[in-house]
Amino acid sequence: MYYENNTRKINRQKRGDLSGPIYTILMIVFVIVAAIMLYNYFQSRTSVLTTQAQISIVNPQLAGDVYSITIENIGTTPVTITSIALYPQNAQTPIVKQTLSNPITLNPGQSTSIIGTTSTPFITGDKYIVVVEGYTNGGQEVAAESIAISQ
Repeated sequence: MYYENNTRKINRQKRGDLSGPIYTILMIVFVIVAAIMLYNYFQSRTSVLTTQAQISIVNPQLAGDVYSITIENIGTTPVTITSIALYPQNAQTPIVKQTLSNPITLNPGQSTSIIGTTSTPFITGDKYIVVVEGYTNGGQEVAAESIAISQ
């Protein structure tokens, strides 16, 4: 009986010794799979976050009946500019609404100036709201707004 109990203990210990390395290998595999899944998740998130469509009105100039609006693409994807509008401050109706017959595509970092005239001259010292609209290749609408003071 003593011999039989000792044999069972030895058999259990031998079986337990094998399960330690197996558990260690399984844990290593689990950690590797989890790391790969996290890496893929964050890679997909960063690719979404790094694709931004953003334009900025850099230098709006209004004088007399002439306007010159410089627009810059400060995003990471190309933007096509389609229209520009100038509103007197606190007004709902634009004094200029220009839809570009040949839309201008700006790659990231590029800028362009849109120059035009209006039938109503700008009042020196008054503030005007400049609105520029466009879209990306994916169809996302993009707009920028700025305030310009007439000179």
